[in-house]
Amino acid sequence: MGNDYSGALDEKPEHKVTVSDFYISKYEVTFDMFDNFCRSTGFDMANDGGYGRGQNPVINVSWIGAVMYCNWLSTRFGFDKVYDLEVDSAGTSVRGVNWDANGYRLPTEAEWEYVAKGGSKSEGYAYAGSNNIKEVAWFSETSGNKPHEVGALKANELGVYDMMGNAWEWCWDFYDPSYYSKSEESNPRGPERGGNRVYRGGNFESKMEFMRISRRFSLSPNLNTGLVGIRLVQNKNANL
Repeated sequence: MGNDYSGALDEKPEHKVTVSDFYISKYEVTFDMFDNFCRSTGFDMANDGGYGRGQNPVINVSWIGAVMYCNWLSTRFGFDKVYDLEVDSAGTSVRGVNWDANGYRLPTEAEWEYVAKGGSKSEGYAYAGSNNIKEVAWFSETSGNKPHEVGALKANELGVYDMMGNAWEWCWDFYDPSYYSKSEESNPRGPERGGNRVYRGGNFESKMEFMRISRRFSLSPNLNTGLVGIRLVQNKNANL
């Protein structure tokens, strides 16, 4: 993980980590998928910014909204919920996490970066699936400043689409700019506490300098702005 040659201090130092086997969705969660959740639960619809819904990746989802969606989808398909959520006058918060549950969850930063780099099939590309970013990413130079239907560009080595560009993607981890200097070597899940949560991957408005696999971003978990969306993960014991 990380990048010692980056100008961003929070990407340093480069370090080796191991992640357990997991499943990850080929595509980013779409508006159609997230809208079903909203209609079923009464959760506020995500703002599409006038770009359109349907098979476009859902954007402007808060981190809290993302974990609520994960729990709802787990219940709908008969899986155990990963997140123990608490709702009070201050809003919704995560009281606990069952990392052994077989339900849907957000990727950790380590899992996200592992997939973006092509996992065990990595060819060492500069971007997720190619050395030519225009083959794999909707960003400021290719997108026309609008999102596009998921899966329209080339997949990476693992058959996963849109890891770079289109919509940013929430990760589980709290953000700590110095975390890499003290990260666990096996299944790191970020700091135990913090304020902002991490998101990764760039979006359709991102400039070239933001389109780096190791680039880290953070946002308050309650904000439903910033063009951030969702990609789902399940543990390998999900027995699909």
